[in-house]
Parts: sequence; C-alpha cells; structure tokens
Amino acid sequence: MEIFLTIVTGVSVFVLGQITLKLIIDPTQKLRETIAEVLFHLANDYRVIHGAQIVDKEKIDAVSESLRNLGSRLFSNQHLILWYWIPKIIFSLPTKDNIRKASELILKIPNHIHGEEHDRLDLYSLQVCELLNVNNPINNGISKHELEDSIKNRRNTNV
Repeated sequence: MEIFLTIVTGVSVFVLGQITLKLIIDPTQKLRETIAEVLFHLANDYRVIHGAQIVDKEKIDAVSESLRNLGSRLFSNQHLILWYWIPKIIFSLPTKDNIRKASELILKIPNHIHGEEHDRLDLYSLQVCELLNVNNPINNGISKHELEDSIKNRRNTNV
C-alpha cells in the first residue's frame, strides 16, 4: 500500500508541476521575452523611427510592421497566463491595464512616424517603458515632463 501511495503522490506532483509550468511559468516567460523584445526594438530602431524623413521607405515599413507585431503580441501574451495576479506578484509583472496601454502606445508609433504627432514618439517610448516597469533604453536626459512641455511649446508656436 505504501508503494502505491508513493507512486500516486509522485505522479500527482509531476502532473501539478507540469500544469503549473504550462499554464503559468511558460506564458510568463513568453511575456517577459516580449517585453525585452519591445525594449530591443525601441533602442535598435530609434534612428529609423526618428529619422523617417531621410530613411528608406522599405526600412520604415519593416520597423512599422515589427512594432505592430510586438504591440499585438504583448497584449495577447498576457492573456495566456492563467491566474495573472499570481505571476504578476511573483515576477513583478506590469498590470493588465498597463500592458494594454503600452500595447496601444506601441501601435501608435508606426502610425505617427510621418504624421503631425511625430514629436510625440519619444514620449510614447518613455511612457511604454514606464507602463512596463522597465528602464528606457534610450535615455537622452529628458524627463517625461520636459518632453510634454517641449511638445506643448512647439504646438503653441505653430498655431
């Protein structure tokens, strides 16, 4: 009887471990990888994003497409995690609402590369990093408030 109980306990522990791995840990790791990928693209594609007027259209289209994919993937990856509040606490993940907002901002960047909102791209990048609880990969020494004031001043002088 003890052998049977030992086997059942061992199998139960293994099955519970696999369930935890597949429903919580793997999706959490996938979300963290996507957050890291967002940081990589914000830093790596900085010159293309901010130099859209002088960069090849093909390069801009490729960066825009990768940012759209990242924004969508970021939002969808957090839905894979069962009982999100548990890994959020354990792994210091951003809230679901912050992930949604960060995804929206990432999706705005390709839309504003050429438009009137081009001056807001640094602000979007900074806000994405704040929402995801990570350091800004491109720290040009300007705070969020200074960026907002600069944008307001430029808009007021253009009006």
